[in-house]
Amino acid sequence: MIIFLYGPDTFRSRRKLNELKEKFIKEVDKSALNLEKLDAKKMEISDFRRAIMSQPFLAKKRLIIVENLFAKPQKKLCHEILKTLSDMKNDNIIIFWDGETPKKPADGCLPLFKKLADQKYSQQFKLLTEAETKKWILQEIKKIGSVIENEAANLLACWIGNDLWQLDSEIKKLAAYCQNRPITVLEINLLTKSKLDENIFNLTDALGQKNKAKALRLIQNQLDLGISQTSLLSKMIWHYKNLLLVKNFSESGCFSYFKIAAELKIHPFVAQKALQQSGNYTHNELKKIYQRLLEIDFSFKTSQVDGRTLFDLFVVRV
Repeated sequence: MIIFLYGPDTFRSRRKLNELKEKFIKEVDKSALNLEKLDAKKMEISDFRRAIMSQPFLAKKRLIIVENLFAKPQKKLCHEILKTLSDMKNDNIIIFWDGETPKKPADGCLPLFKKLADQKYSQQFKLLTEAETKKWILQEIKKIGSVIENEAANLLACWIGNDLWQLDSEIKKLAAYCQNRPITVLEINLLTKSKLDENIFNLTDALGQKNKAKALRLIQNQLDLGISQTSLLSKMIWHYKNLLLVKNFSESGCFSYFKIAAELKIHPFVAQKALQQSGNYTHNELKKIYQRLLEIDFSFKTSQVDGRTLFDLFVVRV
């Protein structure tokens, strides 16, 4: 049996992989002696052949997990694995786990990728949409026996985006703090500070001041530090949406950031910064920037264009 778990949402694919491992240990081999893990970055084809061709020890089958095959695809290794799979005749289970997929035929691994993706037990884990992220939050909160208000779930999804690794951590922290009380917007504001907040403020300042070199540098620094492209984009969309809303208040004569914070249900500090920064833009400029960010979001979901390139083009065109 061949199972293929792949896609950029590594939190859900890792969870699925762990579930399959636990099921194998529980139902097939409680000793786990027939479970083997291989890292394709260091693996030789001889390691793969030995692992899948070996007979199980005091069990009906073996479980072999191969990770990161497409992270740095090797044409020769992919070709040999494809051939070896065609020759396999035992009942061993092979799980291929990967957070990457080959993007070009030149990678030389597309034939193997297509074979794995066509398997009956192949499962792709795409990044969740905003609506799916909120649904996931509600499910996770319920799973651990806690409750969250709808408004708080919206804010959490907006602040963190679809970074499920961080969301999982924040949910556990919030649930532990609230104990038997529902999680509200107050707890989100108190305990959950997006790791992108200060950088987003700096980036917005740079863009508002037309300092494109600094804006490009700030974006690249965040990506180099490991912030996911989707998390960065989600936070930029959230912040520019706030700037637009705050701009509406200021143009109507309201300059109290406490009142704005209460109306928009955001942290007073965020409202204060947004009020200050909105002065660097016209209403029309903010609308155009917000629209461009939504277009990038659409490109992320529908094309294979490199995210860094999209961010660079965004800054150049602002």
